[in-house]
Amino acid sequence: MLSVTTTAISIVPLTAATAAAPAYGGANIELVLGITLFVLTGFALAFVGLSVGRIARPRQDHPEKGAPYECGEPAIGDSWVQFDLRFYTVALVFIVFDVEVALLWPWAVVFKEIGAPAFWAFLVFFLLIAIPFLYEWKSGYLDWVRACTGQHRESLLDGAGEGGD
Repeated sequence: MLSVTTTAISIVPLTAATAAAPAYGGANIELVLGITLFVLTGFALAFVGLSVGRIARPRQDHPEKGAPYECGEPAIGDSWVQFDLRFYTVALVFIVFDVEVALLWPWAVVFKEIGAPAFWAFLVFFLLIAIPFLYEWKSGYLDWVRACTGQHRESLLDGAGEGGD
């Protein structure tokens, strides 16, 4: 069988297209040239757009344009301040629940077809998210304004009231 196949291939006449094709494959060169042309065109369009904007826009230098800008409020003090960790906690909790909603959507779409295994998978996933959330809630990390605990506050007042005795 192998010799028949080899013989059949060897007697196939060469056409002009197969004889002219290089051994390394001419299609790869065309692909590389097409991608290169696409990338160069993209860079050229961006460069031309930025250059025209730089030439055409009015130049009105004003010291207020170089001032720091913080959400519509004038900047007060040094920029190297220590932020409260509640900002990061709230941001992380938001991201976790945003991802949870995004991952629950496919589950909700196929819930009727899968049945009980989908419910148990959801329950495990939900508990992995809900338990840390309940811990943060119970610890008070989600309260924006947290009061000092009574014991800590009293010890601070006692130390300040004694006058160093």
